[in-house]
Amino acid sequence: MSTRNAQRPAAPARGARQRLSASRQRQRLIDACISALHLYGPSRTTVEKVVAIARLSPGIVRFYFKSKGAMLVASLRFLSMEFEEQVLEPVGRLRDSPVQALQKLVELYLDPAIASTRKVSVWYAFWGEATARREYQEICGQKDERFAILVHELIGRLIGESGQRHLNSDAVALGLIGVLEVLWQGIAFQTEEDVDRAGARRRCMAYLASVFPGYFPTQAVASDWSNLPAEARHAVERERCFGQAWQLVGHVQEIPGPGDCLTIELAAARVLAVRVAGRIRVFHNNCPHQPHVLVTGRRGRLAGHFACPLHQLNFGLDGRSIDRHSGASLAAVEFVVSAGFILAGTGPPPPPDLAIGGTDASPVGPAITPLSGFAEHEIAADWKLTVEQLLLHRLADHESIGGVQRFSPPAVTVDPERRLVDWHATPAGGEYWSARRLATLLQARSDAVWERRFLWPNLLLEWRADGLGALQVIPVAAGRCRVQCFDYWLPAVDSATRALRFLAGRIARSALRLDMDLAVSTQRGLMVSGYVASGDAPVPRAVAAFRHMLAAALRSQEP
Repeated sequence: MSTRNAQRPAAPARGARQRLSASRQRQRLIDACISALHLYGPSRTTVEKVVAIARLSPGIVRFYFKSKGAMLVASLRFLSMEFEEQVLEPVGRLRDSPVQALQKLVELYLDPAIASTRKVSVWYAFWGEATARREYQEICGQKDERFAILVHELIGRLIGESGQRHLNSDAVALGLIGVLEVLWQGIAFQTEEDVDRAGARRRCMAYLASVFPGYFPTQAVASDWSNLPAEARHAVERERCFGQAWQLVGHVQEIPGPGDCLTIELAAARVLAVRVAGRIRVFHNNCPHQPHVLVTGRRGRLAGHFACPLHQLNFGLDGRSIDRHSGASLAAVEFVVSAGFILAGTGPPPPPDLAIGGTDASPVGPAITPLSGFAEHEIAADWKLTVEQLLLHRLADHESIGGVQRFSPPAVTVDPERRLVDWHATPAGGEYWSARRLATLLQARSDAVWERRFLWPNLLLEWRADGLGALQVIPVAAGRCRVQCFDYWLPAVDSATRALRFLAGRIARSALRLDMDLAVSTQRGLMVSGYVASGDAPVPRAVAAFRHMLAAALRSQEP
C-alpha cells in the first residue's frame, strides 16, 4: 500500500480531547498554586496570584475548585500522591532487601523531583497550618504514618539480618527520619543552586553506616566545615585549632618578685601566672568548686595565697589548698618560657622557639622597662578573618603596608613543619610624618631591621629597635573576636631611642585601628548577599600559609 493511501491514526474523540485539556488545565492550576505557596505561604496565597502564575483567567478556578481552600487541599493531595508513587512504592517493592531499600529511600527522598526547594517549602507551609485545618492534618498525617511504618519495617528487617539484637528498631528508625527531616528543613531555606544533595546523601549514609557497620558504603570525603551553622563551625574551630595551641600569657619580667602575677583569658582557658620562690607557676584562674575568676586584673601582687571569698577557700601560691576541709587544689597549666615570653598550652605540639635573629638569647630575653603595656579590643569580626587581615597588613609580600608605613622589599619565609611565618624588612618611610621620621632615625642604626613572626594559630610577634610587641587574636563567638595587644619597651638610654618608642607606638596604634576597622568592614561585607570573591586575586604567602594550616587542623581529627 502506498504511503499516500496509508490510514492515519485516528484522532481522539472530541470528548476525550476535552477531558485531556481539562486535566491539563487543572494540573496547571495545581502547579501554579504550589509555586504561589512557595512564594507567599498559605495565608498570602490568593486566587489572583495563582492565575497570574498559571496565565489563566480567574473564572476558570471556580470551574475546577469550589474555593481557595479546596485548591490548596488539592495541591497538598497532589504532593502526597506524588510522594506515595515516587518514593514509598518503589522503596516498598524492595522491602525484602532492606539495605538496598534504605539506599533507595535516601536517594529518592532527596531527589530534586521530590525535594525541590519549591515543593519542600510547601510541605512545611502546610505543616505549619496543620492544627488549624483538619484536611491538612489528615493528608499530612497519613503520608507521615505510611512513611514511618515503612522505615520502621526496613530497620527492623536489617536488625534481624545483621544480628544486632541490641539495637532498638524504633530508636534507629526515628533517628533516620530525623536526619532526613533536618536535611529537608535545610533545603526549604536555600535556593536550588545552593542545595548540596550529594553532601546530604553522604550524611544520611554515614548515619546508617555508623549504626550498621559494613552494610553501607562509606566515603572518605573531607568535611566542608564552611557549610556548618556559624555556632557549630565556631565550636569546631575552637576545639581543633586552639585545643592544643600555645598561647601568649606575658613576659617573665612583668612578674619579677614573689607573689607577682599575671592573668589573661585565652581561647581555651583563663590562666594565672605567678612567681613562687624564684620559679614561675601557671594555673587555671578558676575556683575548683565553680568556674569563677579567682584573681581579677591584668597584673597584681598576691599576699602569700589565693582566696575564694565565695566558698571561703584559700590556696597557697603553689596552688595547693591550705584549708583542712577541702582537698581541692588549683589545676596546673602546662607552660614554657621562650626568649622571656610565657606561653601556656596543652601539647603535644612542641613549644615554639621565639629566639630569632637579633633577639637576646638569654632565658629572660632582653631587659624591658616596667612600663610595658597591655590592652584588649573586642571587635565584630571572625577570628580567622582578623588573623588574615593582620597577616595581609603586617606580613605583606610587598613594600607598602596600607598607607601607614612603607618598608624595604621584605623577606618572607614559611615553615609549614613548625607552623610559622617569618618576615623582616627595614622601615623606609610612609604617607604620614611619623613613618617618615622613624625611617630617618633608623638610617644610621645597626638595628634598623624589624622582624615579625606569625605562630599558628593566632599570635603575631614583632621585634624592633625600641622593643617587642605582640598581637593575639582570641575567638569569642561566631563573628566576634578579641585582639590582645602586648607592648614591651627596651630601656630608653638616649633621646633617639625615646623618639623611636614614641613614633613606633603612634604608628602601631594607627595600624591597629586600620586593621580592626578593615576586619569589621570585611565581616559585614561577607554577610551581604551576592558577594563573590575574585578567583584571580593574588593571595599573599602568609595568608596562603594560614589557610593551609587551618585546613590541615580541621582535617587532622576527622573520623
